[in-house]
Amino acid sequence: MPKKESDAVADTRYDVQQLESLSSKLNFSGALEWTAPNDEREQERLDLVHHIHRLAVDGALTRAPIGSNPQRVLDIGTGTGIWAIEFGEEYPSAEVVGMDFSPIQPSWVPPNVKFEVDDAESEWPYNAPFDYIHARSLCGAIGDWPKLYGQALQHLKPGGWMECQEYEMGLHSDDGTLESLATNCVEYMAKLDEASEKFGKKMNIVRTLEGKMRDAGFEDVRSDIYKVPLSPWAKEKKLKELGRYQQVASLESLEPYGLALFTRYLGWTPEQVQLLLVGVRRELKDPRIHTYCKIHFIYGRKAEK
Repeated sequence: MPKKESDAVADTRYDVQQLESLSSKLNFSGALEWTAPNDEREQERLDLVHHIHRLAVDGALTRAPIGSNPQRVLDIGTGTGIWAIEFGEEYPSAEVVGMDFSPIQPSWVPPNVKFEVDDAESEWPYNAPFDYIHARSLCGAIGDWPKLYGQALQHLKPGGWMECQEYEMGLHSDDGTLESLATNCVEYMAKLDEASEKFGKKMNIVRTLEGKMRDAGFEDVRSDIYKVPLSPWAKEKKLKELGRYQQVASLESLEPYGLALFTRYLGWTPEQVQLLLVGVRRELKDPRIHTYCKIHFIYGRKAEK
């Protein structure tokens, strides 16, 4: 664990003097507890992550074979609502419902799109079934995945699809530069996962979700995995572009995601968190380090009968 450092740290999202008060404000209370902010800057980052997901799959909104005429669609943890809005525009025949416990979605939306404030881990209030259920970036936000999948299966039409689009928490490099040059990144990711497990909503579980989906009763389950560089080090044009966007998204996520978890569940001080983040930021900007993450598109179908 890094030692306490009282000097001001440059290039941070928040001043060190603000960190103690901020860390106490990041969580929602009660059943809706969550460890990241939903301010305007975070909303911009979520929209950037949406762009990264679409770019990774050449502009597609889904990987599941939902056909050209879905009628009812549910977006779990809709966030800013950007996926639901774009889906509604691309599929005007569909009624799209976006669910989130934070009402940060815009009021001007396509007529076939609506948003509802609700908690995905509570009992869902819907009577009519859905053709397709979409979820994204829920690792670290869900404590009971079997329950989530069970509810999704219950609320799907026979033959309907569910899809989860999730980052894998681990980092990778094919040339060893992660292990040799990015020790702060390795420590940050390991501690983030440790803290999230103590929080009760483990982040590094994406590799288990395919099996959990099968165990819940879904059929034809598969996981499509895409590499995303953490900076623009790749030579291939698309990967370089992905790396530019992912670098920004990663830098923006470090402090809000790490601060509450590290201080509340690992006993770190805000200054200790910032000291580690200085090294993480430096490594994310180092072109010698060829790290990448992976996005998993996991989808399965409810049986026809």
